[in-house]
Amino acid sequence: MTEQKKPHGCVKAIQKLFSGCLALIVTGFLGIVIFFLATEVKIEGMSLLVITICGFFIVRYLWKKAMQNSVSNAGAFKSILYNLLRTVGVIILFSVIMTILMKNAGYVIEDDSTKVEDDTQKTEVVTTTEGEKTVEYIINKMNWKDFDGDRYRMNFKIEKDNVPKSKRNRLAYTITRNFNWGEFYKHMATHDAPLLEHLYTSFSKIQQEKRMNRKKFAEFIITSIQNIQYNYIKTVPCNGNEDYPCVGNVRLGIFAPVEFGSNLKGDCDSRTVLLFVLLSKFNYDVAILNSDEYKHSVLGINVPARGKYKTYNRKKYYFVETTAKGCPIGYLPKDVSSLRYWDFVLVN
Repeated sequence: MTEQKKPHGCVKAIQKLFSGCLALIVTGFLGIVIFFLATEVKIEGMSLLVITICGFFIVRYLWKKAMQNSVSNAGAFKSILYNLLRTVGVIILFSVIMTILMKNAGYVIEDDSTKVEDDTQKTEVVTTTEGEKTVEYIINKMNWKDFDGDRYRMNFKIEKDNVPKSKRNRLAYTITRNFNWGEFYKHMATHDAPLLEHLYTSFSKIQQEKRMNRKKFAEFIITSIQNIQYNYIKTVPCNGNEDYPCVGNVRLGIFAPVEFGSNLKGDCDSRTVLLFVLLSKFNYDVAILNSDEYKHSVLGINVPARGKYKTYNRKKYYFVETTAKGCPIGYLPKDVSSLRYWDFVLVN
C-alpha cells in the first residue's frame, strides 16, 4: 500500500489563497445583491428574510470549503476547481433570483435615453371635406414599442377646431381658495372626452386587428403616451436652462387632453389626464394620484399586475409612470417611491 504524498507547501498556499478569494467574491456579491434588493427594488418581509438566510448559509459553506486542507497536490487542485464551480453556480443562481424579484416588483433600470424624442414622430395638418363642411385635422404620426417590444404605428388625429375649445374650457375654470386638482382634472376630462373620438377609433381598430386582451390593450395605450417627448409645462416663462423642452406661461402648468393630444407637449399631469380619459373610454378602472412631496402625478390602474400599488375602496390601483418609456405597470422611480406621499385625487 503506497503512502499518498502530502501537498507541497506552495500548492497548499495557492489553494488557500485562491479558494479564499472566491469565497470573498461570493460574500461581496451576495451582500451587494441583498442590499440592492432591500434598498432599490424595495423587497421586504419574508422574501428578503429567506434570501438573507440562504445567503448566510451559502457563504458559511463556501468559507468552510475554502479552509479545508487537501491531502495531496491533486486534491488541492481539485478543490480549487470545485470551489470555482461553486462560486460560478452561486453567482448565476442569485443573479436569476434577483432578476425574477426585480421583474415581480416591476423594477426597471432607469436610463436617461428613455426620454429622447422619437425621430419617427411627425406632425402635419390635413384638410378634408366632409359633406359640405371643410375640416382640418392635426395628425401626429406615432411609432412606438410596447413593453413586449411589439411595434405600432398610429395617427393621433385631433380636429383642429377642437383645440381652442379645449383651451377655452381649461382657462374658464375658476380658481378658488379651496382649489382641488381632482376637480380641475375632472373639469377638463369631462369636456374633452367627446372631442377625442378619432383617437378612440384608432386605438380600437388596432386592438381588433391585433386581437389584444384587456391587459395588452391597456399597455398599448399607456406606452403610446410614454413614448412622447417629455416637456416642462410652466406657469412662468421658461428660463432657457431647462434640461428638457419647455413651454412657459401656461395657466396652472398643464395642457388639457385635446391640447396635449394635438401639440404632444406635456409633463406628468398633462399625460395622466389624457390617459385617464382614454382608458376610461374603454371601461378601465383608473385613477389619478398626485404627490405634493414629489410634485409629481401618476396614473393608477386596477388590472392584474405586480409591483407597487395603492388601495382605494378595497381595490388595488397599480402605479403607472407616464413620463418615460418602458416603465411597466406597477413601477415607480426610486426617487418618488414612498407610497405614503401619494394621494388619490380622481377616480373614475
